[in-house]
Amino acid sequence: MRKKLFFYFLAILFIPFLILATTVQAEKIMELKKETIYDVVTFEDIEIPAQYSLTVRNPNTYDDIFKIYTLLEADLKPEVSFQIEAGQEKTITVTLMPLEPLKERCKNRVCKIHYYFKAEKTGVIEDSFTIKIMSLEKIIRAKLPETISRDDSVLIFELNNWENINFGEIIFNFESDFGAVTENLTLTPDSSYTIEVDLDQLKLKISEAGNYEVKLKFLIKGKEYIITKTLKLEEFSSIVTTESTKFSFFGFTKLITKKNEGNVPKFIQVDVAKSRFEQAFTSTNIEPTSKEASGLVVIMKWQRELEPGETMNLEIHTDYTIPLIIVILIIIASLTIWLIKRPRVLIKKKAYRIKTKGGEFAIKIILFIKNVGSEIKNVKCNDTLPGMTKIYERFGAVKPDKIEKNRIMWNFGDLHPGEERIVSYIIYSRVIPVGTIIFPRATVSYTNIKDRRNIHYSNTLIVMGESIKT
Repeated sequence: MRKKLFFYFLAILFIPFLILATTVQAEKIMELKKETIYDVVTFEDIEIPAQYSLTVRNPNTYDDIFKIYTLLEADLKPEVSFQIEAGQEKTITVTLMPLEPLKERCKNRVCKIHYYFKAEKTGVIEDSFTIKIMSLEKIIRAKLPETISRDDSVLIFELNNWENINFGEIIFNFESDFGAVTENLTLTPDSSYTIEVDLDQLKLKISEAGNYEVKLKFLIKGKEYIITKTLKLEEFSSIVTTESTKFSFFGFTKLITKKNEGNVPKFIQVDVAKSRFEQAFTSTNIEPTSKEASGLVVIMKWQRELEPGETMNLEIHTDYTIPLIIVILIIIASLTIWLIKRPRVLIKKKAYRIKTKGGEFAIKIILFIKNVGSEIKNVKCNDTLPGMTKIYERFGAVKPDKIEKNRIMWNFGDLHPGEERIVSYIIYSRVIPVGTIIFPRATVSYTNIKDRRNIHYSNTLIVMGESIKT
């Protein structure tokens, strides 16, 4: 009797362990095989999930219902349950698409996504998928050359997909300042393409050296994605110089042209030597940067930085008309002594075109006033600005005593015989005049020894395009 009670006690004690052992044995009987098809997904919002192949075998003598699911932030399909008959096996394709929070945590690295494979009658198996979440520019790699030159006609580069993801049919578009191309590609894992882009050589020759943005556009699953790269245009330096001379009746004009045909800014210098006599009667369309005198020679220097495609046109005009006129006046004056005794004032008006930073129309006016007779008093000089012009209120050594609207006046007081005055001012206009501009004549008035007021007029200046005539 005691032995029977002892065996009953042992049976009751080991029943739970027998039930647990039976459950564990059932879970171990279910067979699950896993193979990776595509294990890379993009960080960008591209609906191309990772894919895996699962083979499940039901070794039991009864049918069972199976379902796969995950508790993480991911879409795992198929979402529906499926049945496997007793003693049969079934292969299914599982797709896995991480959601945004999971993508952020696993960006550009390998992650394990835990999932559960549940059978209604035989228990649950826990396993994991290995997946890589990468940005598009790390999956699709473009091997662009680091630099291009102004003489290149074609840009050749490689486009590679070295990761285990199948993009399928895509449209690829290459855009840059120098050329573009569109290609239809099939971008499967470990695929590679060579892309050729015809370059616009005219744009290459006129563009400045430096870095330029290149856009690689991909149309995938109806959505456009852009990868930005940098392409460097190599430096090229070239200054082309041309010189010519035009002769006139009483002088000549030397033309010097320098053009920057490179793609980087270039510093240039032009040196022109003139005798002191010639320099006194030489004018230029661009004011020299500096002048250096050595003995009887004056060297004029122009220094400037030319931007790519920029041209400097220098005109150096030597005119012997003024010295010839002076000689004639001296001869006439020596033959007519009475003109010397008579109070008389000479007034000469000259003008030079000058270049401004803003590209405005600007002219420098110079007035020469000289007493070639006896002493005169209360000498006043007046000049009038042409219409549409304004005065630039920075003057030389002698400032006007009065500026009223478009009139300028200087008071010189008394002038002794042979005494002279030189004044200058600059006028400008934001609107470039068209056609011929006639500058009003300047006047000089004075009182002679008989207390009579006299007035003299200067020459007339006429501006026609780039030329100035007196």
